[in-house]
Amino acid sequence: MAKEPFSLKDVGTLKQGILAEEAGFKPLSNFGIDFTLRPETVFGALPLGDLTVLGQAIGKVQTEGAATNLLNSLSANTLDTGLGATMKRAGTGSSATNAVINEIKQFKANDPFSTEPNITRDDIQNYIASKRPDLDLAPIQTPRFTKSELDELNDRTGGFTQQYITQPFKSRGFAEQMASRAPSADGLSFYDLEEQGRFKEAQDMYDANLKSVSDFAEDKITQSNITNLVDETTGKSLYDPDFARAVTLENQGESADAEGTFICTVLYEMNILPINIYKYDQRYGQQVNRKIYNGYATWGKPIAERMRKEGLTFKIIKPIACAWAEQMAFDLSEGKVGKNRFSIKIGKFIGEAICYSIGLFIKPKGEKNGTPSRSRQHGEKRRVVYGKDGLPKRRGRPRTNR
Repeated sequence: MAKEPFSLKDVGTLKQGILAEEAGFKPLSNFGIDFTLRPETVFGALPLGDLTVLGQAIGKVQTEGAATNLLNSLSANTLDTGLGATMKRAGTGSSATNAVINEIKQFKANDPFSTEPNITRDDIQNYIASKRPDLDLAPIQTPRFTKSELDELNDRTGGFTQQYITQPFKSRGFAEQMASRAPSADGLSFYDLEEQGRFKEAQDMYDANLKSVSDFAEDKITQSNITNLVDETTGKSLYDPDFARAVTLENQGESADAEGTFICTVLYEMNILPINIYKYDQRYGQQVNRKIYNGYATWGKPIAERMRKEGLTFKIIKPIACAWAEQMAFDLSEGKVGKNRFSIKIGKFIGEAICYSIGLFIKPKGEKNGTPSRSRQHGEKRRVVYGKDGLPKRRGRPRTNR
């Protein structure tokens, strides 16, 4: 059977896999062994250890498969796509994954707007977009400063970090069309439809190209769908109409993405957790490994509901959850907000491993016969059908018979 071409599913797999590889520790790298120590391997010596290590191995093979697909799409038949060959490469220093990571680092070094020291989701997205323009990938967000501008500002004044502007669309072509007001390839743009009074069609076109809530969570910008919410430090409004629209579509069932956090959401709604902490907890919940999320959801949802009653559960969980949220904020904001506690970092490492182990046995709502149809992060979303070119078919395409 022919191997499927590199697709948008592979983009998500590469993002998750490469970020996990870069964040982990490689104790055997001097021996040419590509083994990354991640949180989910902490139970390696316990009865569930074989399953957690197996889960990591599967993730590495999936990432290697996506990297292989990308390299072969750029240079046909470069690498063997067989499962055995893919598994063998996944555990060596000459893997396709390492080759892609090295290319991303080169791309990052030549990108004048890439100012973060480590590989980010933006770097991966922009690299793939440059290699596969046919996928029509839009930038995750728009940086304000180039490296040289940021260096000049810090030499002169100091204290400057990169700033980002929301980029609300998932299609590069549509984003450019909206920015330039240019007509689309078929001569019918969003603005053409508006001028002709075809407002429903214009709204449908806009919604179809709008990022999902979890895509917005990848931004380093705070968005809110609450109209009167303001930043406590700057006094500026945090309301983002595009993010609010994405939330509305998700609530209406047009998006298959799930919420990212439960316990901290309750604390935020009770005015216990401040917005400048909660926003980072939301981002963590949206980008965490899906198996970790599924494991957390099994116990996080019922505990969150019990906390609303402000009884014994609330009194026990509140200080732990607040400390956890402050640690997430500290990590994701690079120390700008939140509080760093060594005990919480250890607890996070162990907690993620426990949730990952639980998640191995959980089949999330929406899965049927083991095939995800409602993946919260990078899997196939409901009613999305991929064509031979690896691109998704338009919404509304008749569903196949089951």
